[in-house]
Amino acid sequence: MRELLSLCSLQPRHTVEQSIAAVQFLGPDEAADILGRQRCRSLVVSRLAPYRNHAAVERVLALLEPRAARIRHMHAVLEDNLARVDALAAKHGVTVLAFKGLGAREAYAEPRFRDFGDLDLYVADRAQAALLAGALREEDGYTVNPGEVPWLKYDARARLLYGQINLLAPAGADDLINVDVHFGDYSVRHSSRLGLDRSLSFPDAAGLHTMDIEHTLASGVNNAAGDHFVTVKDTNDLLCALSLERFDWTVFRGLLEGAGLTRFFGFVVEKLRACSILTPRQEEALTTAGVPAHGLEPAPRLDRPDWGRRCWATTAHAFAAARPRGLGPAVRTAVDAYRYYREPLRLAVDTDPAAAEPLERFDMATCVRLVPLGLARELPGGRHLDARPGPHVLRRTALRTDRGVVRRDTEAGTFIDLDGEPFVATVSYRIPGAMLGGAPDDRRGD
Repeated sequence: MRELLSLCSLQPRHTVEQSIAAVQFLGPDEAADILGRQRCRSLVVSRLAPYRNHAAVERVLALLEPRAARIRHMHAVLEDNLARVDALAAKHGVTVLAFKGLGAREAYAEPRFRDFGDLDLYVADRAQAALLAGALREEDGYTVNPGEVPWLKYDARARLLYGQINLLAPAGADDLINVDVHFGDYSVRHSSRLGLDRSLSFPDAAGLHTMDIEHTLASGVNNAAGDHFVTVKDTNDLLCALSLERFDWTVFRGLLEGAGLTRFFGFVVEKLRACSILTPRQEEALTTAGVPAHGLEPAPRLDRPDWGRRCWATTAHAFAAARPRGLGPAVRTAVDAYRYYREPLRLAVDTDPAAAEPLERFDMATCVRLVPLGLARELPGGRHLDARPGPHVLRRTALRTDRGVVRRDTEAGTFIDLDGEPFVATVSYRIPGAMLGGAPDDRRGD
């Protein structure tokens, strides 16, 4: 396995010939699946191209090339997309930081080998996110991603609203790249957050800027921890950071320690060593970074994500994060995490007339998904429900820290309005059919 994964590394531990032997041992289809999950297709295709005379290699290339070609095109149009975001942000007075892949690629000697899937953008708050997302939707035709609907969490102690708005480029617009707008902070697993709001500085000028590498790399580790899977793309990002003349490991460690991610960082380092050869200078920098013991978390698989391991790692992390508040809160939070992560969730309409899902909590351990009404009505069981009367609104409440967020509670569930745009709120991913009736009747609520 390590011989195969080495094919994805910027500084491979094994030769290409050894990697090809691993391809032949595993079979090309299995090898291509594992390699694709490492998110390094551009590098792998480039490295294998001279060996097409091997039948197994030819099959791997045939499986990886279509996505690799799309990634090459995304690199070709990236600057135009960034310029478009910069212009929109400046026009609407929004200060935006490009991060994750867009930030990490700047540390690469050859950025073309840093694959990315979308434009990850970070803004200070929900209002700024709404301005940017609204401009992309209204002026460029972007739409809410039905596979990753917007979500909100709330830190009552800090009075901080944070979340994400994932947008798809319009169909047929091949030169536009999908956009993921993060705001407020970056959620960490079930019930923690990274703390970007506490340590990150924004430039004064509106427009697009790049997040510093320390916060970018910490965000990448957090993203991997959320999946409980380390890709070789993640280890390549770390490898590039270890090569930099300047990198503030104190800032980086502080972010991971505050979010309870130091143990997971140890898994990143383990996979880095499994796939890559480090220079003496990189080894010295890694010593500065510090590599902790793993604790309660099960190790991720090397080859692919594992839902069961993800569930247990998330449960253990939730317990550890809540432990300072006492054993009881820690156990309750862990049980809550296990119930939420024990199996994948998919949006569905509950057609039972008695179905109801009121929003009982709004906190750091409650990921409130916001489903556009139009999208919900296109789900199986949701069609034609708008012909029925809408639910009665019992109570209307604006969020004190953001008056653009209005909660409307009904007998069947909760609507969340963002600057007047209505969404159905769900935690379980099940939407009561009664929520999809015609315009909600507000006569009983104010």
